[in-house]
Amino acid sequence: MELSDVREQTLEMLKAHSNRSKARLSSLMNLPIEHAAQGAEITDEKGQVYVDFGGFGVFILGHCHPQVISAVKAQVDCMPMSSRTLVNPVLARVSKKLVDICPDSLEYVFFTNSGAESTELALKLARANGCDHIIAVTGSYHGKSLGALSVTHRDEFRAPFMPLFNNVEFVERDNLDALQAAFECCEGKVAFIAEPVQGEGGVYTLSYEFLHKAKALCSQSQGLFICDEIQSGLARTGSMWAIDKFGITPDVMLVGKGLSGGVVPCAAVVATEAAFAPLNQDFMLHSSTFGGSPVALAAAEATIDVLIQDEVAARVQMLSEQIVSTLSQIIDKYNQTHQAHISIRAQGLLIGIDVQTPARAGQLTLSLLNQRVLTSHSLSNASTVRLTPSAYLSEKHLAHLYDAFACALEKI
Repeated sequence: MELSDVREQTLEMLKAHSNRSKARLSSLMNLPIEHAAQGAEITDEKGQVYVDFGGFGVFILGHCHPQVISAVKAQVDCMPMSSRTLVNPVLARVSKKLVDICPDSLEYVFFTNSGAESTELALKLARANGCDHIIAVTGSYHGKSLGALSVTHRDEFRAPFMPLFNNVEFVERDNLDALQAAFECCEGKVAFIAEPVQGEGGVYTLSYEFLHKAKALCSQSQGLFICDEIQSGLARTGSMWAIDKFGITPDVMLVGKGLSGGVVPCAAVVATEAAFAPLNQDFMLHSSTFGGSPVALAAAEATIDVLIQDEVAARVQMLSEQIVSTLSQIIDKYNQTHQAHISIRAQGLLIGIDVQTPARAGQLTLSLLNQRVLTSHSLSNASTVRLTPSAYLSEKHLAHLYDAFACALEKI
């Protein structure tokens, strides 16, 4: 069968049995079929190689990291799934390993399958700890399940499913007065949830003052400070956790994306002993058939090992400085020549290119794709194109990005 026939057959099956609108978009964009991946590269069905600067934050170690693959294969050969009755030794070992790299006082772990599932559990912990009110932040993204959507700030995602959770209020990002007023309007315990660096929101870093005030107000209400590190954690921003740079220890922290090592889906909720108390008192309050499976935890354990032994956070910081410096020069030259206002925001290898309109973001994305550079769109900020690459980029990959980006800007 010809490759073109394989592609059309694949798209027809997707349209008929998976998702019609997504299949149509893939056809319209003439997207190739992914075939294999290794490191920072993805190969399509024709053998063309793409440099992966996308992946929505999952591939901090790149694709198919050999140490993670080896650990997963060994666990598959031994025991990929848990009985859920007998004691799971992998769960015990990896729980401690994750806690050991988390901020102090975060002592208990519940492993989940996705970031949205972690958000759901965090909201349940808030309710179980007596928090009847939740304060979230404009520009936030915490997932699309019903609970997570209740604290995600984008009307297009929320509107079809209203009414969502009651007693959720959004405050403007970095608005200290609005934050104070929101807490004052709530009686009793309050849970505050935020991403230190908003990824899907277009790579905005919340201010030091805003997060410290939120932490203090949570403490005053005897509520919970929930830190969403699903995308910003595990070295992505140049430190193990983005919240480390703020000197704040959350009551509950959400982990995901990079925890899988880009191999097997794995996420988690990590909490203080006090916040986790309801689950310690009754483990049946929350459960997951597949969360914390041995094969997923094998991937997580190997990922943590690699993050430490390769000093990935330091690699991220070094690469970030180089990428941001070079892209800034290209952007400055373009802005001066075209009287444009394109800008760049970054924390480590969470990089946002703000081109001001969704149409321009689409043009930039397609132009880079045509030059075999993959990017991530921003679900809560359609004007920003994100780069969330591996920490193992080569000089060849970087040179390809710079050339492609300069060319892509000229086509906007």
